Amino acid sequence: MTPAAAEATAPATAAAPEREATLDHLRLAFAEMLGAERRMRGRNNERAGALSFAQVRALFLLCDQEEGVTAGRLAKLAELTPASVTSMLDHAEHEGIITRTRSAEDRRVVLVALTDAGRELLDTKRARWRERWTTAMEDLPAEDLAAAERVMRRVAGMLDAY
Repeated sequence: MTPAAAEATAPATAAAPEREATLDHLRLAFAEMLGAERRMRGRNNERAGALSFAQVRALFLLCDQEEGVTAGRLAKLAELTPASVTSMLDHAEHEGIITRTRSAEDRRVVLVALTDAGRELLDTKRARWRERWTTAMEDLPAEDLAAAERVMRRVAGMLDAY
């Protein structure tokens, strides 16, 4: 290799260990984030009468529906088992968060929809989460947030392809 060629490749070679270290730090931070999310889900399940993380996520999907959906459709949207969704809906119906009604087109079909109280509960949860999120991120520059979004989307794609 000529001295000029060696000089041209030196920065890339020197940067490789630094990049590897940065990727290791990113991987560890991702693992920490997953652990924190798991602990958060566990705390929500321990509170008496509280909705679990999965229940809230499924109910938020109901917010996006103009009309009711079947429990099976909700299970698919939330990526939960039909049995767990049925159990969740039993609890939510008892708490006045959702209603179940027969479809006018097909009486065999039962549709699930949020009640006004359910929408209010989820609006409150969403507002609390957005406030926490905004507070936690308020000192980060927009460029850092945009970079974090790109990295998260790249990791999500990698996980989906795995």
